Amino acid sequence: MGRKITARDLLALRWVGDPRLSPDGRRLAFVRTQADEIQNGYNSSIWLLDLQDGGEPRRLTYGENKNGTTVEEAPRWSPDGRRLAFTSNRTGKPRIYILDLAGGEARPLTTEEQGAGEVAWSPDGKRLAVVLRDPEKKEGDEAGRAGAAAGADTGAAKAAANGGQDGKKPPKPDVRIITRLRYKFNGVGFIDPDRRRHIHIFDVKTGEARQLTFGGFDEGGIAWSPDGRWIAFVSNHRVDDPHESWSDIFIVPAEGGEPRRLTPSRGPSMAPAFSPDGRFIAYLGHDQGDRVANVDLWIVPVEGGEPRNLTRAFDHTAGNSVGADAKWDHGSSGPVWSADGRTIFVTFTERGNCPIFAVDVQSGDVRRVTPDEPLVVTSFDARGGTIAYVGANPLSPGDIYTMALDGTGLQRRTADNEALFKELELSVPEPFQYVGEGGQLLDAWIMKPVGLKPGEKAPLVLEIHGGPHTAYGNIFFHEFQLLAARGYGVLYTNPRGSTGYGEAFTRGCVGDWGGQDYRDIMAGVDAALERFDWIDRNRLGVTGGSYGGYMTNWIVGHTDRFKAAVTQRSISNLYSMYGTSDIGFHFNRRELGDAEMWDAEERIMERSPIRYARNVVTPLLIIHSDEDHRCPIEQAEQWYIALKRLGKTVEFVRFSGENHELSRSGKPVNRLERLERIVGWFDRFLAASEAEKGEEEAAATRST
Repeated sequence: MGRKITARDLLALRWVGDPRLSPDGRRLAFVRTQADEIQNGYNSSIWLLDLQDGGEPRRLTYGENKNGTTVEEAPRWSPDGRRLAFTSNRTGKPRIYILDLAGGEARPLTTEEQGAGEVAWSPDGKRLAVVLRDPEKKEGDEAGRAGAAAGADTGAAKAAANGGQDGKKPPKPDVRIITRLRYKFNGVGFIDPDRRRHIHIFDVKTGEARQLTFGGFDEGGIAWSPDGRWIAFVSNHRVDDPHESWSDIFIVPAEGGEPRRLTPSRGPSMAPAFSPDGRFIAYLGHDQGDRVANVDLWIVPVEGGEPRNLTRAFDHTAGNSVGADAKWDHGSSGPVWSADGRTIFVTFTERGNCPIFAVDVQSGDVRRVTPDEPLVVTSFDARGGTIAYVGANPLSPGDIYTMALDGTGLQRRTADNEALFKELELSVPEPFQYVGEGGQLLDAWIMKPVGLKPGEKAPLVLEIHGGPHTAYGNIFFHEFQLLAARGYGVLYTNPRGSTGYGEAFTRGCVGDWGGQDYRDIMAGVDAALERFDWIDRNRLGVTGGSYGGYMTNWIVGHTDRFKAAVTQRSISNLYSMYGTSDIGFHFNRRELGDAEMWDAEERIMERSPIRYARNVVTPLLIIHSDEDHRCPIEQAEQWYIALKRLGKTVEFVRFSGENHELSRSGKPVNRLERLERIVGWFDRFLAASEAEKGEEEAAATRST
């Protein structure tokens, strides 16, 4: 019997991510990350694994940022396999470095002022395409441009530039001029319209650079054509669109010229990848505009023409939608072409799993490549006849595995958390299914409290995922394990609206938040109570974040079955969220069934939890971050004031300097505090009374 997991074990976890195979498939570069409590951040370094000798990985980068945590990540192989480009903040600010694997120190390619961004090697290995943000304007830039435009070089203009007659400069106004619909983003803050992300071409030997793309747009997702003539990228040039919610695939001549759009602006397009012969680009996306839809695998001719959807008949969504709070992986989910151009590898979310699939380019046939077992692939690469991936499961945050392209020869290559997990007694999630309205079969998982004895009863915490178009599944969740270690059962479900069950299922909550989804979740609670006799039905708790926070708020306004609730980064007022969230202007409209705030005020408020504040009797803890632009903190503020004004039992825990990602990538000390607040609230309101404890002990004695 091992010890029970603690909140602080989060600091001991080591995460692997972004596996990148050398061109010949014989070596693997990847990133290792671990929390640093003292620096209150995360240290990342790049490691190298020789796949032929089967030895242990060796560390490649040893940068040290003396002002904080060191982040060295995004390894990218040169075409000859002799060098790696990567990103490091070892001098304080992120820069691009080049490391010769034959030996020697890594040398910076970009300056601190240029910074760092996404990189891609040219096929000849002589150039790097790098996405960089425009430099900050220097003081006087505006005045200089204005003066030049006016042709003015007068004494008055000079005096203004010098700050007036006494030579002192007046303070600048604290003002921000906003003209575009999308002007802020979670984790970024306010978007500077004068600092867009553009593609630059660097000479790897000399460091000389030239800018390739221009304009009031952001670019990313860069990829070189095999002949080095073109660079594909993702951008949104639809500045007059009222939603500004998706991007297209473009190509631009590597030597300079006007970009050409390849996709027809009928929905989001992303992750371009050239075919080996350079004739096609594979990408992920859909053609259903602002509707909720499966993300499919497409190909489009480089010369132009109608894109072809390869996976329309495969009713799942590409990429990983399975949420977790204990992973750190910025790698790719595909698409990746096979060397012969006949197959494209990509992940799809499927019933709580995320395997790698091989898609036949001609027929569209889809074949699973990874083992048919509980598995979530968080990123992968395929080269030289080898696939390398990061695979997680309910009892592992993720390790690196390799196999042949046909799925044979599977080998586990890392065991970063094996020693820690040998110390721990974990709760093994038990999957089960139940029937919702209309005979719909729904997936759920339950975790028994660690150390629960026969005959004992235990409280149950219902966890609700965000999205709503994400999923729970077969992946390690530290928060769930912590609750189980502290004496709570944990129930989590995939109600209608979740991904991995087909497009119609995913659309099941659109226009009906708080309707069918709520009934699916509550049916899951009823099914668990009927199936698992160790649950104390009088001690039920509920929690969730984002959409899960919305649903937590909705639940406590519509039932008194739960004796404690914790709502996190939540939504309470869908009407005000429309104009304050970074995505509200298109997300809210879509999710509520094309509901515009000036046309559907009653419908929007009817589905807003704040309308039902009077009904709340469940003690509620509100956890929110003040830099959350996805579900702005005003949502928590409104909810707290309404409940407090009504005399309800409510507390508000407000984290400073954190955004929507607190539970997944927030500062370590804040993540620990959040976890203890959650468990502490349930301890306060779900603890058994002395009489109940006595009854449980007596029942346990009788059963033994």
